[in-house]
Amino acid sequence: MKFLKLITLVFLFSHLISKELYSQNDGAGNTGLSFLKTGVGSRSLSMGEAYSSVTEDASAFFYNPARLKFGAKTNVLLMHNAMAQDLTTDFIAVKFPLSDKIFMGFGFYTTSISDIEVRNTPGAALETFDARNLSTGLSFSYSVNNEISVGLTTKLIYEKIYVDEASGLGFDFGTNYSKNNFNLAFVLSNIGSVNELKSQSTKLPSSFRMGGSYKFNKDNFDFNLALEGFKILDGGPFHILTGGEAGYKDLVFFRLGYQSNYENKGITTGIGFKYKALNVDYAFIPSTGNFGSGNSFSLGINF
Repeated sequence: MKFLKLITLVFLFSHLISKELYSQNDGAGNTGLSFLKTGVGSRSLSMGEAYSSVTEDASAFFYNPARLKFGAKTNVLLMHNAMAQDLTTDFIAVKFPLSDKIFMGFGFYTTSISDIEVRNTPGAALETFDARNLSTGLSFSYSVNNEISVGLTTKLIYEKIYVDEASGLGFDFGTNYSKNNFNLAFVLSNIGSVNELKSQSTKLPSSFRMGGSYKFNKDNFDFNLALEGFKILDGGPFHILTGGEAGYKDLVFFRLGYQSNYENKGITTGIGFKYKALNVDYAFIPSTGNFGSGNSFSLGINF
């Protein structure tokens, strides 16, 4: 009985942490695996994640597979994000062409909370454990013509809390329209299901994104402005995401973003540097209350 009680307490405690850190009130009572709502790539995070019509690197695996064809033909992206309350996220992805019209990507995305203490009575902890989540899979993009592309991501999703595990499959569907310096995108994400975690059924945080971006230049500066709507389909408010980037001589980039209707976050900012085939980016994601702030670092390599 003590062991069953211990497992139950651990399960409830871990889910409470997950909801507090991840959900930001987006379908918190209706969906699980909330790490799938957390963005990737320092450039994206610093631009408020208004990114489904902007991504030009391997982060398209997460934001919009239809945009795998944009930017350098081959790209490797690595990110480490140290967030509030000992939550860390890591992302590794690569994209490359299969033909003139077909592009492929691979992504590996994980989050963890370390050293969660286990107790069944007040006092010293009996032991500690890590809570981990994983999403990994393949993306494909097809260019219908010079203006329209479509994409699909299929991914394995895995969650482990103490000794309990759950896994399943998810799918993302993306579209992109580009003409001149305008880009429009629509994405459905996390369509699928996972099996039960300790007899508790879990829904994926299925969502949609729709947004647009516009590029222009003036003197030695290149500007990229983006506006996007984001919504968890099974709960939570509609979020308006905005982001802007100013690049000086394709060398240094200044970024600013804003996310509406979140309890604990709003303004984001960051900076990036580019030298030949290398991109180094940093994002600062402040949070209100006692959640602390996030610091994200990314390295991109183009071939």
